[in-house]
Amino acid sequence: MLPLAGLGLAPAWAEDEAPPRLDPVEITVTAPRLATPLADLPAAVSRVDERQATEGRQGLQLDEALNRVPGLFAQNRYNFAQDARISIRGFGSRAPFGVRGLRILQDGIPETTPDGQSQVDAIDLLNLRDIEVLRGPSAALYGNASGGVIAARTRDGRDPRGFGGGVLMGSYGYRRAEAVAEQNHGTHRYSLTAHDFAIDGYREQSTAEKRYLRLHTASELEAGTLNFHLRYLDAPRTDDPGGLTREEMREDRRAAAPLSTALDSTQSAEQLTTGLQWEQPLAGGELRLGGFWTQRDYAQQLPFPGDSRVAYERDFFGVNAQYERDIGPTRVLTGVDLEEQRDDRTRRCTDIQGAANCPGGTPSIGDLTLDQREQARSRGVFVQTDTALGSDWNLVAGARHDRIRMSIDDHFAERFDDGNDVTDRSGRRTFDETSGMAGLIWHFRPEYRAYVNVATNFETPTFTEFANPEGGGGFNPEVDPQRARSIEVGIRRENPQLSWEASVYATRVRDELSPYQLEGQGDRTFYTNAGRTARDGVELSADWRLNPQWTLSAAASLNRFRFREFEDAEGVRHDGNRMPGLPREQLFVEADWRDGPWFVTVDALHVGSRYADNANTEKVGPQTTLNLRAGRFWQQGDTRAEAFVAANNLLDADNVDNIRINAAGGRYYEPAPGLTLMAGVRMYFGQ
Repeated sequence: MLPLAGLGLAPAWAEDEAPPRLDPVEITVTAPRLATPLADLPAAVSRVDERQATEGRQGLQLDEALNRVPGLFAQNRYNFAQDARISIRGFGSRAPFGVRGLRILQDGIPETTPDGQSQVDAIDLLNLRDIEVLRGPSAALYGNASGGVIAARTRDGRDPRGFGGGVLMGSYGYRRAEAVAEQNHGTHRYSLTAHDFAIDGYREQSTAEKRYLRLHTASELEAGTLNFHLRYLDAPRTDDPGGLTREEMREDRRAAAPLSTALDSTQSAEQLTTGLQWEQPLAGGELRLGGFWTQRDYAQQLPFPGDSRVAYERDFFGVNAQYERDIGPTRVLTGVDLEEQRDDRTRRCTDIQGAANCPGGTPSIGDLTLDQREQARSRGVFVQTDTALGSDWNLVAGARHDRIRMSIDDHFAERFDDGNDVTDRSGRRTFDETSGMAGLIWHFRPEYRAYVNVATNFETPTFTEFANPEGGGGFNPEVDPQRARSIEVGIRRENPQLSWEASVYATRVRDELSPYQLEGQGDRTFYTNAGRTARDGVELSADWRLNPQWTLSAAASLNRFRFREFEDAEGVRHDGNRMPGLPREQLFVEADWRDGPWFVTVDALHVGSRYADNANTEKVGPQTTLNLRAGRFWQQGDTRAEAFVAANNLLDADNVDNIRINAAGGRYYEPAPGLTLMAGVRMYFGQ
């Protein structure tokens, strides 16, 4: 959704002054890799500004900011052990935790590993500058992703708040303490933020704790611009309440799954990320270089007995280089991405009493059942062009080639020396994939643009999705990458009073990856290739500025996601069925009122019915969530303050927060809380 009033600048006005209403400026988006004015981009892109993303928000999950994006569906705000589940045009819906099928970036640094898995618990949600969401085909230039790109940018000191902080408190034990230091010294600026977050949780076994530190500096040097990033996450406890059956949910929505409490299902994570980015003019163009390193330690007790204590130590690092130059009427971007992921992963056994023993017949060394090094290397080269065809047409084209090498070295088999015959599950998989996209945009009237684009994409299974249902480690030999072909047609209008966009798309996927669970293996998820699927949809969005006080926004999606040809792991065919976990329709509406230092924002999200299983026998009805945010700003000299309140689910509806697709034993449901309240205050001094 594109902002019509304001660009998310920090409020700074006296009590008797109206907040500034800025005229629209030319918006340049960078998520498609080649920085392009939105007016010249033949693709569906939404931009969420700072105000929309952070004002009066709790900062629980990324969906708070992204529900306004058409074609995007998010679940799982309240189970922090599973992270937010985000899908775009159906891609990503299969993930039982984290994000799949999408490319996630924070300040240009990937949160998506080379095997395709993304985790978003280390994004600074209440210090965002903006978020760009690229929906669909143009994600081809990022390689291992089919659904789109989410590129978040955090504050960097260009509009400094000075020094200060705040306190937020709310229902179910929610509390957050913040500290901020931001300065702009001309050639050097920085933004330093930290927060301490905790929540007791709506359900049993849903406590979460997190501490976070972020530093972003930018230096304008004589030769170019240098950006430095440092992020540290410490999440010592995030509980997993597990899924409930329909009957259990009706009896007690706040209950946890019995095994979740019996086993104390929880996880811990610690992550450190550093990154450098350099930009400079070179030979009539611009050179951009970047490098990053992420180290993550993770441990989790899954909510089932057996080999359910998992842990890994991860090193994820990479470098990238891009060069952009004009050649006549064509802008050309060439680049290379080199990334590597190294996970030292273990699994251990436990039972309900916490004893370290394993089911009969499970090879183990004490309680250890898996010990392996998982390594993924991604080498991608790409080229993108943007050609002006006269004054009314632009042609954008691009291609990328990826070579992804995934290997598993089975250390468990090496260590198993008690005379038993244990299969060594070491192995290698190599994927060579080429993706491409092309789009044409027509400026057929001063305020109107029409576009069309086509693309091919691919996704490899992640290491988790390669899990072998026969037990132990190694690769499941029955699982292969999925591949997609897409076409999209759209039209948009850009106007200070009323802007809107409409797009229609069709995507066909071969070897769709689909999750399933096996009886007797608890909540552990495995994957199979689901033959062929079809995704078709219509997306609409609009911003209407009625007058200086009122702005209305809306986003609507109507989808048809179905299996064309699919035989599941048990040999049952589901041809023609709807893909589970995804609504057929979704509607977001928002009314925003501002007068002087006051603001009130009311929004509603309607989500259509969904199926919980491939057979389409378990259906979840439609649900609507109504939310309210309101607040006031003050300024006296260099001292600024803000106070705000928020109420989520004003109608106290019995909604479902998350659906666990194809869950064993019918444990599909994670209930959402009813009416949830929050209040906060912030104060800043100097600039």
